[in-house]
Amino acid sequence: MNPPCPIILVYDKQTGALADASQLALEDWAHDLIYTDIEGWALEEDGTLILCDECGSFAYPPPERFEVYFNFPKLVKM
Repeated sequence: MNPPCPIILVYDKQTGALADASQLALEDWAHDLIYTDIEGWALEEDGTLILCDECGSFAYPPPERFEVYFNFPKLVKM
């Protein structure tokens, strides 16, 4: 069985590295999220990036702050 891998890769343009969702939850724009219970990234139907916690809350990051890439692994029939 293949190990899980993220489908959405989010890069922080300020650091040039993969975004650390738990650390970003401490920033002002994410003040309504429970930083110890971050679920991860999601995309709305129109492509808008959101950060979600496990309590059902979500926050919109600043526009142009992040770059989103898709990581579709090769599917192997078992």
